[in-house]
Amino acid sequence: LQNMDANTPYDYSLVVDENININLFLVPPMLIQPFIENALVHGLMHKKGEKRLEVKFDFVENETLQCEIIDNGVGRAQADLIKARKGTKNESFAVSAISKRLSILKHHFDGQFTVEYSDLFLNDIPSGTCVTLIIPVKRKF
Repeated sequence: LQNMDANTPYDYSLVVDENININLFLVPPMLIQPFIENALVHGLMHKKGEKRLEVKFDFVENETLQCEIIDNGVGRAQADLIKARKGTKNESFAVSAISKRLSILKHHFDGQFTVEYSDLFLNDIPSGTCVTLIIPVKRKF
């Protein structure tokens, strides 16, 4: 829906590791969506030229699911400047909701659930953001 409404459409892809049986994995509801929305609204909306969003799922060591949300937007520093110019100072609902969800998940998974933000650069110029979620796998059997 975001892409249909965008002045300049963006390319997006969903990449799932071939070792993942998507019928066996459940991701906590509404966990990934806020990160994707942040990439679209704060990173790609303000970018000129080609816009890309990639969501990748990999099965990594110790039976852990890794999800990366990668955009080639303006980067976090530029997004913060734009937000400051607009006078947006309050914490968004999405940030608050994500923080609460992460707190619950970290407690439930004994701190093994993590999220990391990385700024991406091309020739020392901000070129996007990568959010990495590490989601421990719990087996029912």
